[in-house]
Amino acid sequence: MSKQFLDRLKECIVVFDIDGVLAAYEFGDFCHTTPEWGPEQFKSIDDNPYVGVPAVPVLQEFIKEMPRENVYVCSVASEEEVECKAAFVTRNYEIDREKIVFVDKKDKKLQMLLELKAKFPGKEIAIVDDTVKTLDNIWLADNTIRTIHVSSFFC
Repeated sequence: MSKQFLDRLKECIVVFDIDGVLAAYEFGDFCHTTPEWGPEQFKSIDDNPYVGVPAVPVLQEFIKEMPRENVYVCSVASEEEVECKAAFVTRNYEIDREKIVFVDKKDKKLQMLLELKAKFPGKEIAIVDDTVKTLDNIWLADNTIRTIHVSSFFC
């Protein structure tokens, strides 16, 4: 991504996904999942799958340089996962908890983006996600929302 693009993006309200974006989708050596994924794994903030998941340094640096009021997070999570995922984000990115929103389905991310668009008229809204279908659906519903695949940060 060019410096000019990154500087422009910092002026937008930017919503980041968690899994595969802020959190490397890595749950062990050479494995994208854990075989025993279930509610019992999320009973403790200090002992859950997100404790060992690495943050993404390039995104940590980018978010650190952004105006704090422009940074939001929206992720799909079960009721059991919510606090563990939120703790991961606040610990690794220092994003305020009230700016971390959870939905139960990917298609509900659009509603959150539309609410931000209404709350901040005149500001560009962008989402950074790793799922092309999610980005496609958002762009098709409202092509004024900037849709950015996370891989763009690694160019």
